[in-house]
Amino acid sequence: MKVVIFTDGAARGNPDGPGGYGAVIRIRNEKGGILEKELSGGYPHTTNNRMELMGVIAALEEIGRLGEPCEGLIYSDSRYVVDAFLKNWITNWKKNGWVTASKTPVKNQDLWMRLLDAIAPHRMNFRWVKGHADHPENERCDRLATSAADKIGWSLDDTVQPFTQASEWISLTRAGDDAAAAGDPAAVSSDVVSNDPALKTARSSLPAAKAAGRPARTAASSAIPVPPADPSLGQEPPQTIRIRYLSDKIEKLQPPTNSANWIDLRAAEDVELKKGDFRLISLGVAMKLPEGYEAHIVPRSSTYKNFGIIQANHHGVVDNAYCGDGDLWRMPVIAMRDTQIHVNDRICQFRIERRQPDIIFEEVDHLDSEDRGGFGSTGVQ
Repeated sequence: MKVVIFTDGAARGNPDGPGGYGAVIRIRNEKGGILEKELSGGYPHTTNNRMELMGVIAALEEIGRLGEPCEGLIYSDSRYVVDAFLKNWITNWKKNGWVTASKTPVKNQDLWMRLLDAIAPHRMNFRWVKGHADHPENERCDRLATSAADKIGWSLDDTVQPFTQASEWISLTRAGDDAAAAGDPAAVSSDVVSNDPALKTARSSLPAAKAAGRPARTAASSAIPVPPADPSLGQEPPQTIRIRYLSDKIEKLQPPTNSANWIDLRAAEDVELKKGDFRLISLGVAMKLPEGYEAHIVPRSSTYKNFGIIQANHHGVVDNAYCGDGDLWRMPVIAMRDTQIHVNDRICQFRIERRQPDIIFEEVDHLDSEDRGGFGSTGVQ
């Protein structure tokens, strides 16, 4: 199933005051039916970071009760949570025995381990959103979190216990939608694994959604709702890249976090090269790019300094026809000195670009433009 999760955490009097978390889950089944659920919880003595983590954990554990692996996105305004995955902090913490780079114990290890257990069955990516910036779902989660913190309140009573609460699953799909046009409106959720009793309630609520007069939804809007892109920031809706790992030695790819949107690629084999050697280095992945896009592969800025290699084709291009299970991505390199490259070394990076539009050449006698001058004719300043 496809899923989008929005989460937030809050604490009153951080680091030892009351706190709460909030989460909104949206799932879409194979027929396009969309269900939504709200979660929240409050703790008497906690921190903001713990509540940010608990929002994600609670949502992942909730979809885990559906008994089916999910794929989707987790939106959070916590850099602490998002960067732990996008910048591979959590991978390094695990490798180092839950000790940070500064040799101090990782804080909130209990919740990080619980989060890893909850996310393991699923294929989820993290996205950061700016908090308190009129992002509808983030504001909604903030209200859930702060309300939960206020509900548990300040107390000197050490017997006060945390609480959790959850809404019923509510249908966001009208009976008239394409997904249910063929029959009973309850069929929208019929293929959702329903070992959670709340899902049965959601099915019975579908006719009520029609009566409530929700705005009509187009066929295109049957996709799972995600936060709208902000055109003023040059943002486009997220694109999905299907990826098959052909090596179990490399770390999984993460969505880009840098402003240029480049995604690191890693060597999937140990390589020893002598000066002048040529080698196609396995990158351990095959991908199916979105229709109309191609991937551009280039060295990282530190590739030559760290490994003494240059990319033989300087700028590699992978079109979306190269998408079979065995279409392994490789980096063609020439060694400029004796060198060694090891599995998981970051040796190159890629980004996707829209494919050039179809071109028609029109032969003319004149271009009707003035000559600018030859190469290098504009000076040096």
